[in-house]
Amino acid sequence: MTAKVHPLVVDRDPRANGVVVLALSGELVVTSRDVLRESAESEIADGARSIVVAVGGLTHIDTSGLALLVHLAARCAEKGGRLAVAGLKADSREMRQHLYLDEAIVFADDVEEAVATLG
Repeated sequence: MTAKVHPLVVDRDPRANGVVVLALSGELVVTSRDVLRESAESEIADGARSIVVAVGGLTHIDTSGLALLVHLAARCAEKGGRLAVAGLKADSREMRQHLYLDEAIVFADDVEEAVATLG
């Protein structure tokens, strides 16, 4: 029996000062990561400087999803902004420290904290 894959859904919530929140639900995996990449690249092309990726609604994120977040952090930095990840589950915090993700990405407990940090 194969596990059911939950498609990635991205909900957009523009905020002040060039910050856009992209709230994710489903799975951020190799087969769905382009949904987030295309959404984020579109926001950057439309003038967003900083992006908050809210991951609390995700059921799974794989290494390709993490790699995409690092790529998007670099794209935001090119525009003079930053990428923040809000709502990362506690069991993933140790992994982010081992991978030195804290150097590239702002991590926050919730969306409002992330928006305040970026704004």
